[in-house]
Amino acid sequence: MAETHYHICPRNCYDTCSIISTTHKGRLIAIEGNPAHAYTKGKLCAKVMDEIHKVYSPQRVKYPLRQRKRFSGQWERISWEEALTIISEQILAIKDSYGTTLPIAHNKYSGNFGILHNALEAFMTGLGPTTRAVGSPCWSAGVEAQAYDMGAFFCSDPLDMEGSKLIWIWGANPAWNAVHQMPIIFRAMERGAKVVCFDTHFSATAARVHEFVQVKPGTDGLLALGIAKVIVEQGLVAPDIEEYSLGHEQFITYLKENIDLQECAEATGVALDVIKKLAMDYGTIKPACIWVGFGLQRYSNGGQNLRAIDALGALTGNIGIPGGGVQYGHFESWRYAGPLAHDRLGHPQDRQLDINQFAPLARKAEPPIKMLWLASRNPLQQDGNQEEWRELLKTLSLIVVSDLFHTSTSACADIFLPVTTHYEHWDLNSSYWHYYVGINEPAIEPVGEARSDLQIAWDLSKRLNELRPGTSAFPTEGSEQEAVWQALGPEMLELLGIDSPKELLKGPRRVNFPATAWQDRKFRTPSGKYEFYSARAAEQGLPALPIYKPPLKPPADTPLRLLTPHHYARLNSQAYAVAAEDNEGGNYGSLIYKARINPATAQAYGLKSGDKAFLWNRGGSLPVIIELEQSIGQDVVIIYQENLTNPKGLYLNQLNLGVLTDMGKFATGAYGLALNETFVGIRKEV
Repeated sequence: MAETHYHICPRNCYDTCSIISTTHKGRLIAIEGNPAHAYTKGKLCAKVMDEIHKVYSPQRVKYPLRQRKRFSGQWERISWEEALTIISEQILAIKDSYGTTLPIAHNKYSGNFGILHNALEAFMTGLGPTTRAVGSPCWSAGVEAQAYDMGAFFCSDPLDMEGSKLIWIWGANPAWNAVHQMPIIFRAMERGAKVVCFDTHFSATAARVHEFVQVKPGTDGLLALGIAKVIVEQGLVAPDIEEYSLGHEQFITYLKENIDLQECAEATGVALDVIKKLAMDYGTIKPACIWVGFGLQRYSNGGQNLRAIDALGALTGNIGIPGGGVQYGHFESWRYAGPLAHDRLGHPQDRQLDINQFAPLARKAEPPIKMLWLASRNPLQQDGNQEEWRELLKTLSLIVVSDLFHTSTSACADIFLPVTTHYEHWDLNSSYWHYYVGINEPAIEPVGEARSDLQIAWDLSKRLNELRPGTSAFPTEGSEQEAVWQALGPEMLELLGIDSPKELLKGPRRVNFPATAWQDRKFRTPSGKYEFYSARAAEQGLPALPIYKPPLKPPADTPLRLLTPHHYARLNSQAYAVAAEDNEGGNYGSLIYKARINPATAQAYGLKSGDKAFLWNRGGSLPVIIELEQSIGQDVVIIYQENLTNPKGLYLNQLNLGVLTDMGKFATGAYGLALNETFVGIRKEV
């Protein structure tokens, strides 16, 4: 008899979809969207549609493995008892040798956002002080920018956008990457809203809205400041601005004295008359909403870009009104309790290393890092500083990777631990975009000998304490379901309007926040106001005002800027081959990226569509196939992240030299990764 089960997609994605699975005789046979979810409404994106294949893929690792020699591919199956003993003995040896557990490092990020996936961090905390990767490669500069401006990054309920009369989608591509927002935007359009897409190239979203504004990469902040100057000149500043903001006079003075509109037009590539028209629209049409994507803050001036765009919302009084605001993201519905809560994971004496500089910092660490556990990420494919990573690996005594499939990173591991998918374990998930929280329940038994992160943490704690009692303070057994109930503490229950955690089993629920962020215009800044002038930014050595800082200029020998937007069907390196023949004989297939360039650029380099070429810089050389696209700037190369599972293949981030953003450390513990400050040369394959 068929049974249904409810799940929440745990990917690092705006939509955090509600899913219904169907099983028959213990096997997953169907996946569909949950129509009862008020945001996702029964629809799923392309990233989810092949999940049954992922669960049962012949390439999925189903048993613990030990590699005879790193990068050799000579894996042998071992028992969980053997794997746990090897790891436990290494932990004890490190503690005996160094008198501390600091040489044990954990590097994890967003491969799975479920709260129960914090178990390994909690386990590490139970050992004592360890080394942790902190920060984010994704959005740190923007998070910090909004922390300076408003005290926290907090977006309105995305359904609130339907009431907007003007929507600016700035550096986001929801038609591909946040598909459940598009119907809301379309409904706003049907009600008369004007929608404008700002981007570096003509995207799928740009094709679906009223107007496209092409912005030269990294100049978004200058464009926002130019628009702000026109708003000031035309007397369109909110009349009550003094009541809710701090430093608007200094900001207006800066605009008048430092922003030249003609220079702004030339630098941004946006014509002066377009700048003026944009300003008149934004200054006169209310409510007006700006949705800021993550891409425009992935520059060396990324935080300043977002602060300038925030300033537009504050200058015109659009922040705090229904249908208005500057939307980026939020963590307001992540207020979990219990030992797996984010604010309880660290040890006071932990050594924290910037996730985007992890390898170079780890190489210099004293006492040295000797054991590294990599989970929920793929740094040997996704990080910059790849040469530093290769050098770090040579110094480590034990490398553990827990994952579903072999990756570029697992190729360096000594021990591979197979983990469960979200169809095989309990979990709890919140969105960083919409306001819904939901429980993920298991539908099937774990495939093979896969175990959840929480089960692995319990089992490892038990094995450690068997070898040396008292070594681990983390529990040695428990119930995943009870761990979910524990994470839903009194604050979350009140926010969700329920008396018992079990009520969430009926389906995802919306937290009881007002639909409009900052609707009372009481901000979490030191002044309680929106801060054009931020003393906290100045304390961090940053400009107190949102001023323009230009992006980096390309070196003469690598003059093309490489941009790598997300693909509609892929998320970073989360892509899984499913054909049985791909796994036989170690054949992982081919991987060659499509490099999209302007026809004029192709002509300058003697290239045509379909040609094979190489992108190169001092990080390495990447083979590509040329495709022509008229909307791409002549100094830009665009490659969508169409990754395949190919541990032996070349990958985009070997060209990423690890340039950092201007902000992030104050808000997230580390500067962001300026992915869009990657410069390359191009040459035809001969």
